[in-house]
Amino acid sequence: MRRKKLVISLTIIFVIAYVLFGVWIANDTKVVLEKAMSGAADYPEYMNQTTYQKINPIERGVGKENFTYDKELHRIGFVFPLHFFFVSKVYVTQQYENDSLGLKEPVNLKLKLKSGRWYATNAHIKP
Repeated sequence: MRRKKLVISLTIIFVIAYVLFGVWIANDTKVVLEKAMSGAADYPEYMNQTTYQKINPIERGVGKENFTYDKELHRIGFVFPLHFFFVSKVYVTQQYENDSLGLKEPVNLKLKLKSGRWYATNAHIKP
């Protein structure tokens, strides 16, 4: 009976820790997507150049050169992270609509824990 309680307690602790890590990853994923879409100068703190080029609309060639990011028009759906220790694969849908650009796309990100935050190392956007 004691062993069963121990196993259940450890399982509950593991599940809580896994979910909390998932919340942390989801928050950092939203920051990564916002930085990439906005073209923020500090994006290298959150992702590598390749990832930035795959997400940013101007770099991808889907946005006009005069594209300006408006956070109010950017919708980020439910973030579903699968993680194992210091690496994560994230599935999320983002939507952005203004007068000159309309996107609704599923995004897959690969993240790794780097300097206390989740850093995007690769992105794949399904057209």
